[in-house]
Amino acid sequence: MDKMLDPRHVMTGKDGQVFITLSDGTQLFLAEVDTFEAQLNIQNTDLQPVGSMQVFAVPQSFTVSLSMSEVVVREDVILKPLYDALRNGYVPYFEICGKLKRPADGKYDRQVFRNCLPDGQINLMSIQPGEIVKRPWQFRVNAMPELMEYLPTIG
Repeated sequence: MDKMLDPRHVMTGKDGQVFITLSDGTQLFLAEVDTFEAQLNIQNTDLQPVGSMQVFAVPQSFTVSLSMSEVVVREDVILKPLYDALRNGYVPYFEICGKLKRPADGKYDRQVFRNCLPDGQINLMSIQPGEIVKRPWQFRVNAMPELMEYLPTIG
């Protein structure tokens, strides 16, 4: 008999958490983050050898990017360190960790992203009557992501 999907193992956004490591090494839960996404982008170059109809992909490089949206509750975790660093002539790096917990068995998927550099346009303040104030963030990850814990196959 074919195994069916067991919905007890399906994860939703409520099963995820995002943490940031502070300058003193403390990991702080970012409860105000309402969306989080980490993406790997692999770039290939085409190669078509003489006499071949087939074009082959040759790996060249990869990038990792993070995006998240925070409900503005506090400014001291990401925005203040950014302002302080810019005032001193540099852009700060952050360490960000995403974590998923499978509800049925408590197994974790935890990935750590080090040397995260803010990237692109940063919305410093956007206010609209009747709307929740949010700040989107984009980061480029300048270190290989680490898979600290992973979700094994359910046996």
